[in-house]
Amino acid sequence: MKILIYILSFITLTACNRDDKTETPKDQLPPITTIGANTAGCIINGKILIPKNGSQAIGGPPIYGLNKTQGNNFWPDKSDYWQLEIANKKDPNSAGIVLWIKNMQTGNGDYVIDQSNGELYVDGPNNNQIIASIKENGVYKTYWSGTNAGIIKISRSDLFVGTSIFSGTFNAVLYNKDNPSETINITDGRFDINGITLNQ
Repeated sequence: MKILIYILSFITLTACNRDDKTETPKDQLPPITTIGANTAGCIINGKILIPKNGSQAIGGPPIYGLNKTQGNNFWPDKSDYWQLEIANKKDPNSAGIVLWIKNMQTGNGDYVIDQSNGELYVDGPNNNQIIASIKENGVYKTYWSGTNAGIIKISRSDLFVGTSIFSGTFNAVLYNKDNPSETINITDGRFDINGITLNQ
């Protein structure tokens, strides 16, 4: 009987120790795909950013960490803006970026990222831009793209009836709008968005 008690105690203690050592899986970038997987991510100064949904204080639908919008005139010739937000809206110390392309009339290929003024839509500059916000120790810092700051490479841009898939990669260097000598490096960026099924 004593042996049985010892065995049960050992199993219980071992199980508790395993539970104590259980780690939250580390964030990983999704693979680069062009199938409309509704995935995205990048590395900002060595830290992985992937979209994570947040919760509303009073209930309701989640606050989505991956959002795509486009101008009213984007259909059918892509002559209006296209915008993608990738944000961690779950964690207290979080980050988010917005990719903004003025239009995609040239189709697939490289879109040079230029100077941002921190505004989007009609108040923004008439060029492609990236804006980032990073919260560290309760303080937000905002970063803007400068002239020739990087590239958004569109590898798929389907805009047909029943299809709205946009895929690509991106890299950029952004500067702190309040301290231009402070910069961040955005590397290994990727997105694969299906506008019809996103956040469904």
